[in-house]
Amino acid sequence: MTRYFYDCRVRSDNVVEIRRQNGIEQLQISFKRTVRIPDNIDEFELPPDMGNFPLYKTEQYAQSLPESIVAKRGIFLPMYQREAMWINFKATAPFAVKVYAGSINAISGQPVPKSNASKLHQQSHPSQNTSKQDYIVVPGQKWLDGFATGNGVVRQFVATRLGDGYTVEAQVTGQEVYGGLQIEVTPAVVTIKKLHDPVPIMVKSLTGRCEWYEIDGQTMVTDLKNMIQLSQEIPADQQRLIFEGRQLEDDATVFYHTGGMKEVTLDMVLRLRGGGPGPVPEGHKEMGLAAGGLIKQTIVPDKHPAATWHKSATIVFNVQLLDAASFEAVTGRPAPETPVPMDTYAELGLPFFKLHEEPSGIHGAFQKVKSVGEIVGAKEKTAKVPVHHINKPPTTNAHARSTKHSTDTKLANGITNPAGPLVEFCHVTELVKELGDVKLAD
Repeated sequence: MTRYFYDCRVRSDNVVEIRRQNGIEQLQISFKRTVRIPDNIDEFELPPDMGNFPLYKTEQYAQSLPESIVAKRGIFLPMYQREAMWINFKATAPFAVKVYAGSINAISGQPVPKSNASKLHQQSHPSQNTSKQDYIVVPGQKWLDGFATGNGVVRQFVATRLGDGYTVEAQVTGQEVYGGLQIEVTPAVVTIKKLHDPVPIMVKSLTGRCEWYEIDGQTMVTDLKNMIQLSQEIPADQQRLIFEGRQLEDDATVFYHTGGMKEVTLDMVLRLRGGGPGPVPEGHKEMGLAAGGLIKQTIVPDKHPAATWHKSATIVFNVQLLDAASFEAVTGRPAPETPVPMDTYAELGLPFFKLHEEPSGIHGAFQKVKSVGEIVGAKEKTAKVPVHHINKPPTTNAHARSTKHSTDTKLANGITNPAGPLVEFCHVTELVKELGDVKLAD
């Protein structure tokens, strides 16, 4: 199969973009803040968009984050326990996306198996009354608001501190090894155009020294830095290459930044080394995801043939959650203010959003998972919100769930996890084939 490359990076400080180099295929993933709905027996429509969670790259705060987080690279964000999260997806081409909360697949409810044999058995033998599909497909699935606990319903993503026993990971496995989120994106197979012919590129230092290097469409920025190190004896990790005022990032091709232009000149400056905030104070912990209230939402079935997906090209990145105190200790800046609480939102008559979706039958094995409210016995303390009275349409787009694509072009460093996927991607029809007697849903 043809090899091709994808960039995974943060744009505008709040969107993860995955884009094929020298191609138009891209996926944008953003993590949305919203109100935490009542954790009772009621099923709610889609809660509002209260803006994006800000995203911070772990490598920029390596001195103040735990080594376990830094090793996975990725990003982190501040989250309060009194708010909730939903994940937004916008794509220009097909992508299959797995979402893990800690070590638990948010669609299938299955934990990460410990061996290859158990991986195959677990995927081929899901729990009774659950589907085999353990991923979502975009375009098609516009958003994911929680754990797929039932047919046409999810339990909202809410945050809780690791160690308190409320996370879905803790309830299913009895421990919290992973924490946070891991997102695994498998792109569709595409036809690759012929790469550019080799072109010369000039690198100019602050002293005025100019050197020419020959690169092609596959030359990574790291490759060019190694060429410079050989010819000028400047360590690659101390080089910063600039094109039109923007720094070139190591895990992209040079052509990605320059557009394949000929006779390009790059400016090289030396990387400055400096300090950062202190370590996270003892007692401040990472956050994990627990199950909250019920939201009406359907998981879209995969209608693509198995050959659609490029398994070996899966892109993986991690999202760690910090409480406000830990976030401030790590970054030296205050955490964003929390959105309004649910009762205030209801008192103002603000809307929920309804989608007309037919249940697909796709959900996971969450029978043993309890919501936070069920664990603490707080259902009777949670006020029932009359959703049928909250039907006034929004007056602006500020709280609407939009499917518009971002046009910002700000780029940042790559954030992929070098360890790769927790479980190799497997198409739903391939899993059915293992059993031979399971019928796919129409």
